Amino acid sequence: MTNKMKAAVLHEFGQDLKIEEVDIPTAGAGQIVVKMHASGVCHTDLHAVEGDWPVKPSPPFIPGHEGVGVITAVGDGVTHVKAGDRVGVPWLYSACGHCTHCLGGWETLCKKQENSGYSVNGSFAEYVLQMPTMLALFLRVSTPLRLPLFYVRASRYIKVLK
Repeated sequence: MTNKMKAAVLHEFGQDLKIEEVDIPTAGAGQIVVKMHASGVCHTDLHAVEGDWPVKPSPPFIPGHEGVGVITAVGDGVTHVKAGDRVGVPWLYSACGHCTHCLGGWETLCKKQENSGYSVNGSFAEYVLQMPTMLALFLRVSTPLRLPLFYVRASRYIKVLK
């Protein structure tokens, strides 16, 4: 297998995304790699590409956070998901887990949060690196149905059953 993939990369705010060959990410400790089957486009992705929010992503980067796919690699220490699991890649990539917001279930308000397709590379690619504690796990749900379902996720980790 090649270690390259295609991805839509933004190099400069307000410019078109460019389809490029980039390295497939490697799962480190506590991470997973997901092979994308589909990715939606959220209005947040448009803000990322335009760079019109006060806190801007740092080009070059790969936008996208509404992707669905299958786990292909699991890093050391990951025990609650496995290769072959069907998952959704959400906006929230990581949070500190210790601040008042995180402890209260409001990780999206954490000042140390990282976001898929904004502060870390996202789902406009063939593969994406993800934190397994922040994804949606889909059991017995077909690929076309997963994309709209996972975005309504309200908690850190959910299972959507058929």
